[in-house]
Amino acid sequence: MIRPYTAEDRQELQRFLMNQRTFARLNEQTVEMFRDENVEDFEADGTVSLIIREDGRIVAIADLLKRHPVDGSLWLGLFIVDETLHGTGLAQTLYEQVEEEYMRPYQKVFRLGVLPNNLRARRFWERNGYVYEKDSITNKGVRVHVLKKRLIRPE
Repeated sequence: MIRPYTAEDRQELQRFLMNQRTFARLNEQTVEMFRDENVEDFEADGTVSLIIREDGRIVAIADLLKRHPVDGSLWLGLFIVDETLHGTGLAQTLYEQVEEEYMRPYQKVFRLGVLPNNLRARRFWERNGYVYEKDSITNKGVRVHVLKKRLIRPE
């Protein structure tokens, strides 16, 4: 079940993030830094933060910026599936649901940033139709590969 994040989810979100050690390491952060930064982002105005549950527990999270102030596209700022569930196909299923319900209704161009050392994520996004656009530096000073997906809508 996908639903927007609320303050009542905070403690469970914190626990979820503390268990994502691989992603924290890829970000060159401690799990505490990773947790604090992402909880802060989830609670900031201007994005759509999603909690994805299965069997009552958080299995994934996503954070979307519906309209980027510079390029006008929708940015998927964060998509994390519990690392214990990697390789199960769940990420693919959940991404398709997020795209269908929370992205397609708002935009036809999507962008996201992938850490250069996260080859598994890059392959995942390329399988989902994203292509390399450019290298960039995030507002937090992190170098990323920007990937872009353009929907082709019948007229």
